[in-house]
Amino acid sequence: MTQDLPLPGAVKAYPEPDAADVRELLLDWCGAEADDADDAVKALGALDPAARETADRLYQSIAADMGGRKWLGWPKPPEEHPLLGLYPLLAAVPDMLAFHRGRGIDEDLSRKVLADIGEKLRFNRRIHGRAGLDVANWFTGHLRGALHQLGRLQFCVEGPDPKPFVGMHIRGEGGPLTLDAVRDSVEWALEFFPTVFPERYDGPEDLVFMCESWLLDPQLRDWLPEHSNIPGFGALFDLQGPGDPAGNRSDLWRFVFGRPEDTPVEELPQDNTLQRSVMAGLKADVPWRNRFGRLNLSRLGL
Repeated sequence: MTQDLPLPGAVKAYPEPDAADVRELLLDWCGAEADDADDAVKALGALDPAARETADRLYQSIAADMGGRKWLGWPKPPEEHPLLGLYPLLAAVPDMLAFHRGRGIDEDLSRKVLADIGEKLRFNRRIHGRAGLDVANWFTGHLRGALHQLGRLQFCVEGPDPKPFVGMHIRGEGGPLTLDAVRDSVEWALEFFPTVFPERYDGPEDLVFMCESWLLDPQLRDWLPEHSNIPGFGALFDLQGPGDPAGNRSDLWRFVFGRPEDTPVEELPQDNTLQRSVMAGLKADVPWRNRFGRLNLSRLGL
């Protein structure tokens, strides 16, 4: 995968962040914890020449595709440098801000989209017990201007041109997934995307919203309480395809239980209703699945 990245400096000079840049961006823009900022500064100083070259090439891939769709395919960070992908992301913050300003996007929304980095650093520490960013490539959508946080939900330009569909994503720290919150976010997106990307969308009628998530698995309705927001969210979508018959262990372990995928079932936490409900399904051999669906706007009254 690394061989597919642009060469160092191929697009523009890599503005490698120094320790002060890393600390300021993480604390002031990304909402990261002090421990994660401290460890990121230490890890920056420990990068060897090969890692620094890789960081340069990762940055070049962002700079080469500002305004592009979805996120980029990056190699996984090497074990000895679990934060390697963070530094090209931070280096690209000025590029993202310039793109946002050119599209009339307020700084408040820029800050909200960057706050996802702080969340995932916290999440990574909870799962692995150390600083790291094992999903750094996910943020190439944020930094290239494809993904935006509009209220409770994230929306990303994902499908093929000329009128890409808009992917819907759910942050773990975003608050309750109520129907009112979802409706407000979708209403915002219907206005936002034709305004910000007029070359792609003539108006709200061009927007198709898609989501792929374990949250859309209709089997959850049989295991969660009636008052749970999750089945109500899933019911908003017209599902496409049956999902992977082998089930979806990785996302459940990560997003429901906050544990690495190799954690034995008997060691998974059962601290809340969601965890206990999914665990009951696991013990009953339910093949929990990611499902892919199209948002039915009429079910939101839109």
